[in-house]
Amino acid sequence: MKNELKVQKLQSDFFFDKQGVIVKVQLEADYVFRGAFFYDGRNQAILGRNNKDFYLLKSIAPIIRQKIKNAKTVTIMECTADKVNQAYDVEVVKVDEIPGEDTFEEDYQKYFAKLEEMYGKERVQTFKQKALAAWRKMIS
Repeated sequence: MKNELKVQKLQSDFFFDKQGVIVKVQLEADYVFRGAFFYDGRNQAILGRNNKDFYLLKSIAPIIRQKIKNAKTVTIMECTADKVNQAYDVEVVKVDEIPGEDTFEEDYQKYFAKLEEMYGKERVQTFKQKALAAWRKMIS
């Protein structure tokens, strides 16, 4: 469906080397346009591949958190099984708070304000409500 927002949990692993943070995610190769890595300094982040595909990444280790806080970009490595499908850099977008599963309904407006800054209010407005519906479905 056109403009349908995917909000789903995603298996991820975090690594770092002298060149920065690498986030390995289990995803098939797909279209990435103006991707972003939304991060609030805590143990989870949201990967936005484009203006409709968003993934919740959980369990970020404390040592990685500091590296991401100081980074301007992270490298996303999309894999399936033992194959790397694609790799690309995305901007780290610092946000005040990424809503947890139990607070998403109250806090999602703050999160989408950042998206509106990046993609424009009109584009984000069309899928804001779908995000909440998708989140409810995911956690039920």
